[in-house]
Amino acid sequence: MAQIIPSLELKWGFPYMSPNGTEPSPYVYQINLDHEVGPGILFHDCLVKIANAHKEHQKGSIYSCYGSWIGAGVVWLMYPLNEADEREKALSDEQVLCEVLGEEEGKQTIEAFRSTLISDERKLLKYLPLASNPSSQKEETPMEYIYYAVVQLNEKSGTAEYQELVSKAIQAHNQHGQGLKWVAYAEEGTDSRKVHLFVPMRKFGDMDPWQGLGEILNVFGSEEAKTIRDSLLAGVEDYKSYLMTFVPSCDNSGCEFVE
Repeated sequence: MAQIIPSLELKWGFPYMSPNGTEPSPYVYQINLDHEVGPGILFHDCLVKIANAHKEHQKGSIYSCYGSWIGAGVVWLMYPLNEADEREKALSDEQVLCEVLGEEEGKQTIEAFRSTLISDERKLLKYLPLASNPSSQKEETPMEYIYYAVVQLNEKSGTAEYQELVSKAIQAHNQHGQGLKWVAYAEEGTDSRKVHLFVPMRKFGDMDPWQGLGEILNVFGSEEAKTIRDSLLAGVEDYKSYLMTFVPSCDNSGCEFVE
C-alpha cells in the first residue's frame, strides 16, 4: 500500500504553509495544466521527472500537485509564496531540468511535456483572511483531497454589509457541529471578483456529512438564516467546483511517497 510520510525538512503542504503549520500561505502561484488524456502516461512521467529535478536542485521550487478526481485531465500545481513577486525570481522548469539532467535530456523532457498540454493557465492568488476559516489542527502531511470552488462574485459583494454576511457565515460554521474549515484566495492584479475556496479533507467520505449553507446558518434561527443565505447568494454570479486529489509522485512539498 502506498504511504505518504513527512520529510525531516518540513517545507509545505497545501493549503497550509508547512506540514506542521496552520497558517495559509500569503500568496499562491497556481498553474492549471489541462492535458491530453491519450498521452496521459507521458504527461505523468514528465511531471515526475520535473518534480524529481526540483527535489535535487539546490534552488528547486517547492510546490504541491493535485489532479482532478473525475472528468478531464486537469492538474494543479500550487506554489506557496511569502511575497507576490517571488515566482518571478524562481528558476524555470527547463533551467532546473537542464542543470540536473543535462541540457539534451532536459530539453527533450520539457518538449515532451509541452506536447501533452492543451492549455497552461497561471494565476497569482492572494490570501483572504476575512473570507477564510482555516483549521487550527496541525497536519504532518498534505491533505489527500481538496474540494475546490471558484466563485464569481458581482458588484453586490463589494460592500461592508456583504463582508458582515461572510463573517456571519464563518461564525455559523464554527458553531455548527458539521461546520467546515476552508481557505479563500482572490486573483491578484485583476478586477475579476473571483474567489478561490479550498476545503481540505483527509478522506473522500469526509464530504458525506456536509450540510448546505441554509442548514449551517440555522444556528441563528430559520428566519435569519434565510435572510443571510439569500443575501449571500445575491452576490454570487457563477460557481464552479472540482474535487482535487493529491498526486505525491509529482509533488515537491517536502513529503516523501513510498510504496
